[in-house]
Amino acid sequence: MVGVHHYLQNLEVRCETPDGRESEARQKAALKARLEDLISRHQPQLIGEEEKPGAACIGKELADAHGLKYCPLSMPRGERHKAGISEDYSNTPETRRAAYEMFESFMFEQIQKNRGDAASILVICGSYHMERLAKRFFVARDEVWAMDTYYELWFEGWPIESQGRVFQYDKERHDV
Repeated sequence: MVGVHHYLQNLEVRCETPDGRESEARQKAALKARLEDLISRHQPQLIGEEEKPGAACIGKELADAHGLKYCPLSMPRGERHKAGISEDYSNTPETRRAAYEMFESFMFEQIQKNRGDAASILVICGSYHMERLAKRFFVARDEVWAMDTYYELWFEGWPIESQGRVFQYDKERHDV
């Protein structure tokens, strides 16, 4: 299981400045290299990814490149609405935590529905969810190895740009 900063897993280039684009490309390449290494070592049969619906993401790209089964893990907006999760769920720690609990439950259920006879699964999710989601698999008696790319030496944080330059990096974690 790999916890990621979502902006790095999306394939679209988001930065506008040369320094920002360079940082973004460097960090995305490092993430891809790490995931390729994990695929080589653990040979998963399934990649589950908390993705941005409708956007090209690294997990899907890697699944296609390696001929692996792919399972999207983001809870669709319609399901969120049915579950009572409002669009502004992250406004308070209480509503954010409640929504994250439902998202993590959904992710776990999606993997269970799609795992088939997969002996090894690569799960890519937001860093915020990684520990709690890993615990769900552990409680279900799966062997779990989890890493959060937030702590990798190559992770600088997301480049914040203004007036044609990067003026800081957003590396803040809003754990709940």
